[in-house]
Amino acid sequence: MNKFWAWVFLVAAGALTLLFFSNDFGLIDIQKTAIVAAIGIDTSEETEGQWSVTAQIAVPDTNAGKASNISIPSAETVGAGIAEVNRKTGWYPTLVHCRLILLGEKVAEDDVFRVLGYFLRSEYVEDSCLVAVCEGRAQDMLGAASPVGELTALAIAKVLSSEAQKTGLVCVTNLRDFAKGYYARAKSGYLPFLSLLREAKNESGGAGSSSGGGAGGAGKNADVFDASRTMLFYEGRRAAVLEAAETLAFNLAETSTDFAFGEVEAEENGQRTTFSLKMKITEKSHELTLEGGEPVFSFRIRANAQIADADDAEGLKQIAQKVIVPDAVLRAAEKEFEEQLAAVLRKASESGCDLFRLKQTLWRSHPKEYSLYEPTLLADTRTAYDIRFSTLH
Repeated sequence: MNKFWAWVFLVAAGALTLLFFSNDFGLIDIQKTAIVAAIGIDTSEETEGQWSVTAQIAVPDTNAGKASNISIPSAETVGAGIAEVNRKTGWYPTLVHCRLILLGEKVAEDDVFRVLGYFLRSEYVEDSCLVAVCEGRAQDMLGAASPVGELTALAIAKVLSSEAQKTGLVCVTNLRDFAKGYYARAKSGYLPFLSLLREAKNESGGAGSSSGGGAGGAGKNADVFDASRTMLFYEGRRAAVLEAAETLAFNLAETSTDFAFGEVEAEENGQRTTFSLKMKITEKSHELTLEGGEPVFSFRIRANAQIADADDAEGLKQIAQKVIVPDAVLRAAEKEFEEQLAAVLRKASESGCDLFRLKQTLWRSHPKEYSLYEPTLLADTRTAYDIRFSTLH
């Protein structure tokens, strides 16, 4: 019996060895696998009603990693476009490492979940994958030159990182959170609105924007990615755009921030001075109530502030004392914050975007009154602000 099992073991080992060296395990050759770092989706310029799909990929090589952009100009679905990448290149695109889905500006004119649905269904794409919309075409954005000489998708992901979110300058959104807003009662959400600033000069060279998306030469102009604006969505379509100051106000009132920077003008020593404030939110909350038959949305925000810079010339003693922010500057900061936050709410209300999920709150807190107030809730809600900035004492 022992000889029999020894014989079976040897036969099995030989068969496994043969399969290993013949690559018959059903595994894909790593040298033919396209590791997708980002997917860009645009409306097709060739066929109306179809999509253009761009995959930014890193191809493993025995000597060094290679990067390239592969674009399919026209496909009926995103899935068909990714499959076409395989057919045209011989690679097998895997989305396990995809960390960015970039939508071209025209895609946002229609329900973006016509394309995002593919990624929600995919068992390979993580729901923490970043989602953003860009000016112009996603294909062009992914073909831009990174200022630090790395893969463009990685440079964009850094602009949209959790660290950037903590500054309050960027509204970072992932696939999971954007989908949750879309399928909730609010049917609303937001995405960072990426733009390209062709201003930087990379003297040491960097990733270029050649036809294959490969590395650029020394002294090539590099591009700066800016995500300070935010695009609002209702029912999956573009509703409005928040400018940089409005994005900061929304982040300070709603999202996770650490230390944020903002500018405010105030009068000090008889002259108007622009102050750059470093702000730390210590408390934030908002509440929807019904007062005398009127819906009221109230903000309560507390923050500490410190002067990071000013556009006036002062002596060393005065600079050292700027840790203590003058009362006039604090009051100006409160007023500026309230005005920008009011602008955010106005844009959201006028466009139908329930940015602060008022309908969901109304349903949970006042279910009996929901049908009465819901149709005109965004337009009829009065906003109350309780904003206080403090300094060191």
